[in-house]
Amino acid sequence: MNEGGIDAAELSGPASGRADLPRMIEQHRPALVRYFLRHLPNADDAEDLAQEALVRLMRMPSTADVLNVEAYLLRIASNLVRDRFRRDVSHCTQQHVSLDELTGDWPSEVPYGERVYEGNKRLQLFLTALDELSPRCRQVFLLQRYEGLTYSAIARRLEISVSAVEKQMMRALLHFDTRLGDP
Repeated sequence: MNEGGIDAAELSGPASGRADLPRMIEQHRPALVRYFLRHLPNADDAEDLAQEALVRLMRMPSTADVLNVEAYLLRIASNLVRDRFRRDVSHCTQQHVSLDELTGDWPSEVPYGERVYEGNKRLQLFLTALDELSPRCRQVFLLQRYEGLTYSAIARRLEISVSAVEKQMMRALLHFDTRLGDP
């Protein structure tokens, strides 16, 4: 790997044997990095894209047809920046947060004994509250919350009105709110 960060093995095209490769990298790499730094928020990305632009230039079968290598590299760089912005938009990278940037306590994958106990206690309270509901109210609640049926589907299945389903759900939710409160 040379000081420009490009490994000669990366350049697998016919242009890789050119004698002017180190000179071209030395000459154009700093300008490319500056260009990318103006357009990208991350210096590592600027370095990566500068390398990619040089690799694309070096993989060309011949640069003899290129009248202005700097202008050609700028076109490659412009295309790389455009591609990066398109990718960032399609992947919603503005909404991504690096794990290194996050602070605070992360919950452990192994629950603490106290948390397991609290979870079990809350589950038992819920099951007790569920048992306290009338059979019809419990049935409506379970069909809606655990089987995912709509109120009209529950009404058809139980042969009651949609209004009756709504009343039973309201009764169940109020009962759970009273018995369980806010967590």
